[in-house]
Amino acid sequence: MTVTFPAVCPTRRTYTPGQYPTKKITSINGATTTRLYGSKAFDATMSLSFLLNDADMASLLDSWHESRGGFYTLDLPDSVFAGVSSDLQAQIPEYLQWRWAEMPSIESVMPDRSRVQVQLIATLDS
Repeated sequence: MTVTFPAVCPTRRTYTPGQYPTKKITSINGATTTRLYGSKAFDATMSLSFLLNDADMASLLDSWHESRGGFYTLDLPDSVFAGVSSDLQAQIPEYLQWRWAEMPSIESVMPDRSRVQVQLIATLDS
């Protein structure tokens, strides 16, 4: 099941590319070799910051609850990547399945306005 992430634009975005499945093996004499066990990077992370009104924050929390935390994957709308050049956006693999990495953090800054921090992780689901 895929849950829709709300169409809100972040004020800040941090993306960390995933890692490739490798294993470094050291023999008893100290010689090392590295094995590659797959061709796709996984566990990319994205940290998003939002300044949301109460209605948008409710939509974001609905997405958190509908996805049962990090259980179901998320369908990220284009608004999450607003302001990212197409060249850079092409570097984020489409095969990744985004999930909540942790609970959203909400700070109320004034009536009807909250600062929200979201942590996402991308997995290789079949």
